[in-house]
Amino acid sequence: MPNDLTFSPGVDLITDKVAVVMQDRPVIGMSAWLSDALTSAKAAGRDVQLITPKTSRLTWPVRSTLFGGLNAKWVVTADDGDYFDGLNGVRLKWNGEQFLARSTAKPGEQTSDLHPDFAVQEDLFGQLQFTVRVRHKPVASLVLGRVAERLFTATTGTGPAGWSTSEPVTQPWSPEALTEYCRGRAPDPTWLILAGQPGEEFRPAVGTLETRRTQSGLDETVTLAVAQPGMDFPDVNKVGDWIDEIADNFELISAMVMGSYGAADGTYQPRFAAMASPIGIAAGHEAVEGSSVAEMVKVEGISKALAIGPAHAPAIWYPIGNGRNPRDWEKYAALMKKLIPAEALAGRK
Repeated sequence: MPNDLTFSPGVDLITDKVAVVMQDRPVIGMSAWLSDALTSAKAAGRDVQLITPKTSRLTWPVRSTLFGGLNAKWVVTADDGDYFDGLNGVRLKWNGEQFLARSTAKPGEQTSDLHPDFAVQEDLFGQLQFTVRVRHKPVASLVLGRVAERLFTATTGTGPAGWSTSEPVTQPWSPEALTEYCRGRAPDPTWLILAGQPGEEFRPAVGTLETRRTQSGLDETVTLAVAQPGMDFPDVNKVGDWIDEIADNFELISAMVMGSYGAADGTYQPRFAAMASPIGIAAGHEAVEGSSVAEMVKVEGISKALAIGPAHAPAIWYPIGNGRNPRDWEKYAALMKKLIPAEALAGRK
């Protein structure tokens, strides 16, 4: 159980809007204190605003998890004493309750602009990002973590090194031990961190695994971020083969693969980087069963969509782009127009 927000050891300030956490470390990971602050803040109906110096970097679990709320922000302290958003560079100002974009801090103030510290040019490295969700039948023989093993092995050359409830990761990789931990928390959801193997022969990788009971079974969602040796990403068809293998062995609900950018070690700096762009999307059988495969593969701008997974319950893989072209979001938007009605139809059955 999380601490009451008042007693959460990682929280430095509480207002009616947010919980403020101040960290002054070179790398900010999802420590036990930061994880408790996030969980406690959610229970209290608040978002977290994380304050760091401009020299700090975030790990994937922090960057992908901490800033989901409307008021959540990465607040970076610049050399000139000003503040800016570490995700988009917008200048920020404290309004007595939370950090807001400077233009909305007080009526009539100057329009928001980018802080120059955010625009500093640095070498970029590709970050291949996955979000894959599968559904299991809640049976005694279920073993979690197999999807993560496939993704780590395909993208880094070997399986995960370990798992933990916080960073740094402390437990050696064991799907059986991980499953037993999740089972002990059921029916409550569980969120865990997965670490890739260290060593120069493997690409830096870190991910998360979340389990959640639903009316249809047990959903397992795996995210993964893998640092690339340069700016290029794997071919979209190769990525599609990886997702196809998962669809063949698990009940695939959805998958999204993107190309993003960060530091060589897989962390993220408060600097401008090229815009993340889609590589491909998979829609599970639940989303497409209200129509035929022949109809569901027809999407404007996407010419090579194809059925994947078992023939009796096919999913669809939609190859979108190379992960480097922001204009591919237009194809993504066209795809969402196709899929959202299908999902709504499946939900009514």
